Amino acid sequence: MNISSMFAFTSRIQRAYEVVSQPVLHEFELSKTSFDILMFLANNPDHYTAKDISVIRNIKPNVVSIHVDKLVHDGYLERQSVKGDRRKVRLVCTPKAVPIIEKGRLAQRKLLENLRKGLKEEDLECFRHCFCVIAKNAEELQKEKVHLD
Repeated sequence: MNISSMFAFTSRIQRAYEVVSQPVLHEFELSKTSFDILMFLANNPDHYTAKDISVIRNIKPNVVSIHVDKLVHDGYLERQSVKGDRRKVRLVCTPKAVPIIEKGRLAQRKLLENLRKGLKEEDLECFRHCFCVIAKNAEELQKEKVHLD
């Protein structure tokens, strides 16, 4: 496996996710980015700020801001103060967002089931281990800003 095939692998998964989430986007007339923001907030309760979304999902801050504003305006998100840090704003999904989140999670489960087809439990366990090690190594490279000579 080389770096090019790793990028192609992640790209294929991303495209497959777009395919299974497309019906939800159409049903609720949401953009992909707005949907991604709602699902991120619903699935990651420890990461609730616009900055978290920008950094972890790699979405430009101004793009996050535009979509958050629209989601707030449309009643899918609320902004709440963070106790102890008045500079931070917690983004919270509203009850209106629940049907989107439920259908989005169903699409995510469908994707995982399809990606796992033909794999035995021991295959999945090996994949999980490799995935975790690679993710940890990538995180270390980001922290250290290693320059390869």
